[in-house]
Amino acid sequence: MSFRALLALSSVAAFAAALSSESGDIGMQPNGCRDISIPITVEIPRFLISTEINDDWDAAALTFNLTRRDFGQASFPLPITGTTAAPVKSTYDVGATLCGNGSTTLVLTHGILESKLYWQPDFPDSEKYDFIKAAVKTGYSVLSYDRIGVRSSSRVNSLTDAQFQVQVAVLEALVAHVRNATAFRPAHRKVVLVGHSYGAYISAAAAASNRSRDAVDAVVITGFAGGFSFFAPFLAGAGLRVARDQQPHRWGALDSGYLTAVDQYADAYTYYHEGDFERRVAEWTHGRGSEPFAVGELPSLLATNITYEDIKAPVQIVQGRYDVSACGGNCVGQLDEIRGNLTGARVVETVEDLPAGHNLNLHLVAPRAFGLMFDFLRRQGL
Repeated sequence: MSFRALLALSSVAAFAAALSSESGDIGMQPNGCRDISIPITVEIPRFLISTEINDDWDAAALTFNLTRRDFGQASFPLPITGTTAAPVKSTYDVGATLCGNGSTTLVLTHGILESKLYWQPDFPDSEKYDFIKAAVKTGYSVLSYDRIGVRSSSRVNSLTDAQFQVQVAVLEALVAHVRNATAFRPAHRKVVLVGHSYGAYISAAAAASNRSRDAVDAVVITGFAGGFSFFAPFLAGAGLRVARDQQPHRWGALDSGYLTAVDQYADAYTYYHEGDFERRVAEWTHGRGSEPFAVGELPSLLATNITYEDIKAPVQIVQGRYDVSACGGNCVGQLDEIRGNLTGARVVETVEDLPAGHNLNLHLVAPRAFGLMFDFLRRQGL
């Protein structure tokens, strides 16, 4: 049986589990947001990934392999030996924050080397960069969450659990949860997927899936051009290191397959554009906002076919012009291909030239970017 067929067969269990789960309150923040834990059960097949990371030497070798010109081609295939014979059932606790009381809920999925703090940074005088506060002020409810393996969510194996299709199944379950759980009344609210970077791919895959496409009313994505041509400068520039050795006080409990950027200057290269950000923000990114990513994430993403043409909801792509990983440092003209692939979407809008690097929300242009997103949603009746 094909991997795609296994995915289809596994969908019912994941969806049913989402319908039956309820949120557990963890606490109320001073801003009125609630920290919650959402139990999610997914039953999804897994890739068998052959990469093993034990130390920084292995991380350097992996970086070389992932950035080779012929990586992923028949002569140098992905480090995947196959798939599990059947779906694998797992239950995770997803750490999330729920804000606002609008009838439309924005479900926010962060990127690689990040956590949900990306959407609501906590350094002094961070209001202009606070997407969640801006969204609530505009009248939306917002559910931000840490992907599994990150920060407040379940710690998982870096090879077998932290895979792209598992992260997509978690998001699909969260969409069902928002639609049906008592914590999110009124029921049958509208749902918008907002994804950044790796979270943009996850959001797009969920919106294209037959499990959740009819439950998604719009998609807004950033740090994304739809392809993988420019992953090499991002990965090479990050100078990947084993996270638990890099900062043991933060990540000592993680397995050695979790990787992080080598220092704040690597983060500045991969995420920011000089002249368009505050350096204190980049320092916060590395010292607090960043979180490791699992080695299983990228091979499983590259091995998954996202059927962009199956997305039916309106789609907006908002890009910083100087995004390294999405566009190689200049996004002008780089969104034409993905726009052409979104043939099933009712509306497609792209913005490709905002003065920012990859981390759009953390550049000085953030308030303008937020306004463009909310205006798009308003014009879709959301």
